[in-house]
Amino acid sequence: MKIRELFDPSKDLNRRIEMVITYGADQEDRLRSEISEYVVTENIEIQIEKLLDRMQIAMDSGEENETGVWVSGFYGSGKSSFTKYIGFAFDDEVAVDGTRFLKLFQNRIHSAQVKAQLDTVATRFPAAVVMLDLASEMLAGASNADVSTVLYLKVLQWAGYSSNRAVAKFEQMLERDGRFTEFETLVTAAVPGMTWKQLQNDPMVINALVPGFAHQLYPNLFVTPSSFSTSVDDFSQLEDKRVEEMIDIVRRKSGKEHIVFIIDEVGQYVASGDHLILNLDGLAKNLKRIGQGKVWLFSTAQQTLTEDDPRAAINTAKLFKLKDRFPIQIDLESSDIKEICYRRLLAKSREGQDHLQALFDAHGPQLRHSTGLQDATYYDSDFTKESFVNLYPFLPSKRFHRGKLHSVPA
Repeated sequence: MKIRELFDPSKDLNRRIEMVITYGADQEDRLRSEISEYVVTENIEIQIEKLLDRMQIAMDSGEENETGVWVSGFYGSGKSSFTKYIGFAFDDEVAVDGTRFLKLFQNRIHSAQVKAQLDTVATRFPAAVVMLDLASEMLAGASNADVSTVLYLKVLQWAGYSSNRAVAKFEQMLERDGRFTEFETLVTAAVPGMTWKQLQNDPMVINALVPGFAHQLYPNLFVTPSSFSTSVDDFSQLEDKRVEEMIDIVRRKSGKEHIVFIIDEVGQYVASGDHLILNLDGLAKNLKRIGQGKVWLFSTAQQTLTEDDPRAAINTAKLFKLKDRFPIQIDLESSDIKEICYRRLLAKSREGQDHLQALFDAHGPQLRHSTGLQDATYYDSDFTKESFVNLYPFLPSKRFHRGKLHSVPA
């Protein structure tokens, strides 16, 4: 029997497999490929059910409730996938080939109870979802920018506003007064062939155009062409007011009461500075108080918020203080990585399983003796027929180094 014939024929061996799941990849063909490959382990199902229980209670209450979620796991455990797909399940505008993403996500879940619960909660409480990947979307030239600042600018981008906070305020004023089209006409006349959306984040253009147009449209407010300033150097705002503004922008633009903010790689980002931890603490606190159970903050990290976990070694002492702001803790276990790998990448055909089982019956003891690793940090002695079939052509002998699984080819 050829090696190719051992594998599940429904999964093309030459198919493209996304090694890294990113929040920004939301094209239909990419989402179709991602979700078709997503593996929901028993532990992941348990975590989904736990999360949905807490979300349903908080959203039903309409009162101040715990809404901070800390999703932890080793590199490759699926933190980004977990949060991305939960988010898209709650966003009723995300669909692939006309099918709502919620349904595609449900199809990956095995438990009928969890499927039904996901459908109930996501349908009753559709949410606007804003995703931020701190690893790729940190502010240029400001690697120590507060998480709340980066999230605020992400909200402006999500809503279609300029990243310049003063200009974004002006855009909102134009929308409120029904004069945005008038403003866009002025811009197009000044820069033929270009739209405002193409120019709104160009510092030179907004400095040259916006002050004059602000005076032209609101002469009583901006009495001279230089009255409006695009400078944000002295632009300050209390944190709770900025959170209120973010919530207001998202609700106004989406028409939805419920909001899910998802921030990837928070642990590594904030661990570098106490002020960043303090800022994240304040952000979670304000979202909890102002959101009244309707605004959620999901954060992903390799670090846990419990001191008895081996990953705690890479935490700063003050990171543990966040446990009170993120009491809903979802831990994707290292064992999930192994199961996801063999179910996603090494799934066998029925005939392939039978063939490998017969090989193991004939040669299993000799194979175990001949392939034992003498210098491995950890050796899996439970070399069973099941593990041989699942992991072939790799042996179930593995070493762990910084949370990564290394299998040995047979």
